[in-house]
Amino acid sequence: MLYDEIIHAVEAETVIEQKAFENEKISGMNAEKVMFEHVQLIKCQMPGNDLNGGEFIDVVFDGCDLSNCHLKNAYFKDCKFLNCKLDGCSFCSASFKSTKMENCSSLYCNYVSTLWENTLAVDCNMEQSFFSEVILKKPVFHNVNFTSVDFFKTRLKGIDLSDCVISNIMVSDTYVELAGAKVSIYQAAELARLLKVQIV
Repeated sequence: MLYDEIIHAVEAETVIEQKAFENEKISGMNAEKVMFEHVQLIKCQMPGNDLNGGEFIDVVFDGCDLSNCHLKNAYFKDCKFLNCKLDGCSFCSASFKSTKMENCSSLYCNYVSTLWENTLAVDCNMEQSFFSEVILKKPVFHNVNFTSVDFFKTRLKGIDLSDCVISNIMVSDTYVELAGAKVSIYQAAELARLLKVQIV
């Protein structure tokens, strides 16, 4: 059982590795600094758990519900989030390296001060999430809904947002976050309104 594995791993400071779990249900659990390596989590229901400081290496989350989980300072490397529910998660100061998010719901999430390095997000909904002070190192975003996302102090230079939704995004008064971002002509017109530029 996943619950028992986590309890043992946290208490003994060992790694949960080379295992697969399916249709497990865990909620309200304190599992700070839990470590997973080469693990598959399939259709697991894990809302509201405290996983702060967790380490996840080569972990596949497939069809999982992680909504409202606490994942502050968590570390993800070579992971996959596929068809997952991440609504309301706190990923503050987490690191995503060579990780993929596909077809995930990530509404109202806290990604403040996270690192995205060689990470892909595709067909994801990140509406009204906090994406401020994020460090972006060669991420790829395809068809991501960033509606009303707060990008305060997140430099978007060189980031291709041309097939993403960026309506009502929030940036600083100087708009420095947008310098060098790659957008479509239609997005440029919308951003012009944000910059209070009149197009004639």
